[in-house]
Amino acid sequence: MFTSEEGAWLTPLALKYNISVPGLSMLYPHVHCDEKGWICQVTTGESEINAATSTTALFFSPYFDFTTTYFMIAGIAGGNPYYTTTGSATFAQYAVQVALGYELDAREMPSNWTTGYFGFGTVAPNLYPGLPNWYGTELFELNTNLLARVMDLVKDVKLNDTADAAAWRSKYDFAPANQPPTIVQCDVATSDVWFSGALLSEAMGNITEVWTNGTGKYCTTAEEDNATLESAVRAHLAGMVDYSRFILMRTVSDFDRQPPNITAYDSLTGAQGGFGVAITNIFTAGWPVVKEIVYDWDAWKDGTEPSLTGGYGDVLGSLL
Repeated sequence: MFTSEEGAWLTPLALKYNISVPGLSMLYPHVHCDEKGWICQVTTGESEINAATSTTALFFSPYFDFTTTYFMIAGIAGGNPYYTTTGSATFAQYAVQVALGYELDAREMPSNWTTGYFGFGTVAPNLYPGLPNWYGTELFELNTNLLARVMDLVKDVKLNDTADAAAWRSKYDFAPANQPPTIVQCDVATSDVWFSGALLSEAMGNITEVWTNGTGKYCTTAEEDNATLESAVRAHLAGMVDYSRFILMRTVSDFDRQPPNITAYDSLTGAQGGFGVAITNIFTAGWPVVKEIVYDWDAWKDGTEPSLTGGYGDVLGSLL
C-alpha cells in the first residue's frame, strides 16, 4: 500500500522489471516483476479510494492474464492486544468496513450508548443492518479452504522481533500483547480513519462480531482491504481474476489501544517500536506462501475450491 511495504519485496526478490499500467497511482505507476514474470508486486497507494482505483486498473489491464493468478494483500496494520501483538503476522477470513455507517460524536450520543457508531438502517449500536441496508462493501469473506492451506504453510515460521517492540509490549499486563510475535488467523477492520483508543477499538470489534454473526475475530485495522476485495469481486464476475485465490495478510506495527496507565493519545503518538519489525515480517511470513505456490505450481495451479456457504465473497452474495 505504500513505499515501505513495497520495499519488503523489491529488494529480496530483485523485482527489477517494471511494467507501466495506466490507472495506477501517480506515486506508484509500475508493476514490478522478476525476470521470469512469475512474481509481480504492485503498490496501490494508501486509503480505500487509492486501493480501489489502483486494483481496478490492474485487474482490468490488457497487459496481464490474471485468471489463474494468486494475489496476496500484504501490509502492516494496527493490532488488537487481546488477539495479537506487534510483529505478528495475521491472516484473515473476513475484512469488515467498520466505518461505513452512521456516526454521532461521542459527546452528543445518547447517554446509555457506548459508541456513536451504528449501522445503516438501524437505530442503535450493535444491531445487524442486513438487506436492504447493505451497500455491498461492508463485509468480505475469503476462501476459507485456501486460508487453511496457507495457515499450514506458515504455522512454523519464526518471526523477527526487536528489543524496542518488546519494550512497549511489556507495558501490557496480559497476553498475547506482552508476548513475542506469532502467526495468527484473525480478521481485519477497514477504515480510512486511523482510530485509536480502547473505546473506539472496542466498538469496531463489536461491529465485526455483529456483522459476521459472531464468527469474526477483529484483530487488525487497516485502510484498504475492503476496497481491494470489492475490486476483486467485480473483476471475478467479469472473468478477469479468480477471487478464490486471494490471500489477506497483515503484520502488526502498533496497538489499536493503550496499555494500562497510558492515555490513548500517548499510545497513538508513542514510540511503540513495531513498525520496522512489522515491515520485515511481511516478507518473513509471506515468502513461504509465495515460494510454495510459485515453485510447486502443479499442486496449486488448479486452485482451491471455496466453500460456497455462509458469506463467501461480498455481503450481497454476488459469488454464491
